[in-house]
Amino acid sequence: WRDARLFQRDVQQTLSRAHVEFTEWLLLETLQELLDERGCAVSQAEIAERAGVARKVTSYWMIVMDEAGLVDRGPSSEGAAWRIILSSLGEETLRRCNERLEEAGLTG
Repeated sequence: WRDARLFQRDVQQTLSRAHVEFTEWLLLETLQELLDERGCAVSQAEIAERAGVARKVTSYWMIVMDEAGLVDRGPSSEGAAWRIILSSLGEETLRRCNERLEEAGLTG
């Protein structure tokens, strides 16, 4: 757990210059991973589960990121679930974040 916490701290410090929070980056990265696997919008619950983040926390960040234009969030046609995709701004933000992390030696 210490290594994970140090990684989180290092990522947060690196991304703070881009005004991106660790959880924001983690959810964007997880969303991109799921979109790459499925090829279509994914549920907010799937993102929470894959990222290991509480559903309420994920919901909060998805609202924030939707308002910031990083994701497009809308209700599912199948019920109460929210369906999420990355916007162009979200894709660009994630790309810039990952470049910073790579430059800092924080990618695998």
